[in-house]
Amino acid sequence: MIEDPFVLACRRDHPLATATSLTWADLAGHPLIGVSKTSGNRAVLDRALTTAQVQLNWFYEVNHLSTSLGLVEAGLGISVMPKLATPQLEHPVIATVPLKGPPVSRTIGLVERRGGRLSPAAIRFREMLIQEWTDC
Repeated sequence: MIEDPFVLACRRDHPLATATSLTWADLAGHPLIGVSKTSGNRAVLDRALTTAQVQLNWFYEVNHLSTSLGLVEAGLGISVMPKLATPQLEHPVIATVPLKGPPVSRTIGLVERRGGRLSPAAIRFREMLIQEWTDC
């Protein structure tokens, strides 16, 4: 299992893009793009931020993280999303900034059926995932 932290995704020309890290309060006053309340990611965020007594004002709500990135790229707002859902290579338009105070992350793991047998391709895929997660 790994922890995948939530980060800010914004355009490189956005005022928050140059920060080395931000608090959740720093997002106030900016149009926020979030995923639907039916999303597991939204549940993780809402639970953590309620505990920390931080309230975000979602301006747009989408069903898919990729839609959120498209709206960010179009300049319609900023988004909070898991780091692994953001562009992993240098993106020409989108920047990511770590969010602190409090740090919020989702847990990602693999589930296998007890006593089940994986195909050689599935075994290789599992090995690749574990290696990639080790490198994170």
